[in-house]
Amino acid sequence: MDIQGDQEARLIIAAGEASPDLYFRTRFLTPDPYTYLEIRSEKIMLVNDLEIDRARKESTADRVLPARDWEKKLSASGKSPSSVNIVSAFLEERKIRNILVPFDFPLGYADGLRKNGFDVTANIGPFFPERAFKSPEEAKMIRTVQIGVEEALGEVVRILKESTIRDGFIHYGGKVLTSEAVKSILKKEMIGKSLLGEHTIVAGGEQACDPHMEGEGPLPAHLPIVFDIFPHHESTRYFSDMTRTLFKGPVKKVHRDLYEAVLEAQKKAISLARPEIESRELHQAVVDTFETLGYQTGEKNGRMEGFFHGTGHGVGLEIHEAPRVGKTGELLKPGHVITVEPGLYYPGIGGVRIEDMLFITGTGFENLTTFPKDWGTVAIP
Repeated sequence: MDIQGDQEARLIIAAGEASPDLYFRTRFLTPDPYTYLEIRSEKIMLVNDLEIDRARKESTADRVLPARDWEKKLSASGKSPSSVNIVSAFLEERKIRNILVPFDFPLGYADGLRKNGFDVTANIGPFFPERAFKSPEEAKMIRTVQIGVEEALGEVVRILKESTIRDGFIHYGGKVLTSEAVKSILKKEMIGKSLLGEHTIVAGGEQACDPHMEGEGPLPAHLPIVFDIFPHHESTRYFSDMTRTLFKGPVKKVHRDLYEAVLEAQKKAISLARPEIESRELHQAVVDTFETLGYQTGEKNGRMEGFFHGTGHGVGLEIHEAPRVGKTGELLKPGHVITVEPGLYYPGIGGVRIEDMLFITGTGFENLTTFPKDWGTVAIP
């Protein structure tokens, strides 16, 4: 049945592999763009012949239609069968002129639709806010990724236990162990579990003072080494996110104290996690803990030191999504998956960060991260 009147259509034109919103709505992965329309509550896909059979089997759309039907009509009328013209023809048949698109919708598509007489509005905020609320099944998908991450880091721990220390650096297999080598080990372990990880952080010593420094060169002994691992699953597309700080060899008191302070702050923040609490309260608990313990935050010699980032973020089909856990936040609700990742960073000393993922339930939370973080397991002799 055609939709008449002043109805609004939601529109996405993107590749399933590139748009978390599109995949969330259709559960259909493609390397090339296709058209998704939502009119009232009906989900409609316009796809090419190459994908139509698979789309009808795999997608959750209500209707999967061949784009060629409109390509033929456009060609017959002398118009280009472009994506913009196909969408225009489809909506014109339904007398729909108002289109809502994601905030990052391509400008070229938007300009083309406006030239065809449509009112195109970019949505402010999440296009599908419900994405922030994970079902138990989605939480299990995230936990599956996390299990793979923990197993991969476990292999690195095994290597560190078998390593030796020479001239202040870690050696394994007769040569110095580098950040690059460890990242290759992690990547190999994760690929074997269908996990795809990019920008994995293995940063030791001074490099760990920059929270997003990926790390390079020989890994130091006796100093903190930050491992931040956040792959997604090749099939489900869900991410996980875990950070651990490990040490190899005897450690100075200043480094153990730094680690214990971060762990204490994380535990206090996690203890507050539950539905109907403002996420910024978790962040404030971290700030208060560090201040009480005497760890100051501010700019020194032209760079920030101490705790100068948010406490966490949502995790799902994107590595960073709603809700925020920081100075500004949101009311936590059942279904949210958040990280709690306080850190302290002092040039000349080193950086420490510890990160777990929590699934907010109806009464509290489930910690999706089980990799150990007590001093006895992170300080490797």
